Amino acid sequence: MNPFTIIASFKLHDGQLENWKELSKNIDTDIAKAEGFISRDSGIDADSRVYCIVKWESKTHQEAFMKQLMASEGADEMMKYFSSIANMETEIRNEVDIF
Repeated sequence: MNPFTIIASFKLHDGQLENWKELSKNIDTDIAKAEGFISRDSGIDADSRVYCIVKWESKTHQEAFMKQLMASEGADEMMKYFSSIANMETEIRNEVDIF
């Protein structure tokens, strides 16, 4: 299997940069435990668009992680909190197979 990468970008709601930095650290800690996880980087550009680059051993690993995450207790509340920081209407998501 080839490595698989998700590149997601979005704008933050006004005044949410510090909250995003804290949430991003928590995401790093949680996702690092997932089977097949390779790395995650997050940054922001001059137009205040946040980019997250997440690498997995395979698309299968990424899909299994998301399925488990969304089925976990508290997933709805977690997504509400995430959406209170990140403006998901501005999200652009790309899936990249690495060769």
